[in-house]
Amino acid sequence: VMAGIRSTDIAAAAGTPRVVRAMPNTPALIGRGITGLYAGQAVDAAARAGVEALVAPTGEAVWVGKESDLDAVTALSGSGPAYVFYFIEAMVEAGTRMGLTPAQSRQLAAATFAGASALVLQSPDEPAVLRERVTSKGGTTHAALAHLEAQQVKAHFVEAMRLAQVRAGELGDAFGKKA
Repeated sequence: VMAGIRSTDIAAAAGTPRVVRAMPNTPALIGRGITGLYAGQAVDAAARAGVEALVAPTGEAVWVGKESDLDAVTALSGSGPAYVFYFIEAMVEAGTRMGLTPAQSRQLAAATFAGASALVLQSPDEPAVLRERVTSKGGTTHAALAHLEAQQVKAHFVEAMRLAQVRAGELGDAFGKKA
């Protein structure tokens, strides 16, 4: 995995224009990943199908139309598992501070992420609608989300992902200068 490395640099090193850039994520290790894919015009439909077959055991695949979109894929799903792990860490810490065992907290947090993710994938509703259904005005979820909003957690998270996208581009630019 070489985040940000451009297909032109890979093609030059490989000696062929038939290059597919792929950005998998770590859940691919258990067949639950997602891989962003980009191919230039030199890659025909049969080769694309072959790449999809190669990636299929690792999870899903999403083709992007512009190579620069792979920098966004890197920020969103390539780095994404680390963000999920970060939030699970925080939930485990909170659960432990509230008196649950670390094992209970980990199980509850991980299952909550897995279940909520499955619900997003299966529901026709947008994540915001699903969130609103869980959030009763004046209730426990409302109290927690109001605090997160007051701290601008969503805005900071969006900015952090933008910075990851920028860094992916910088890595590709730096590699291109060395090649």
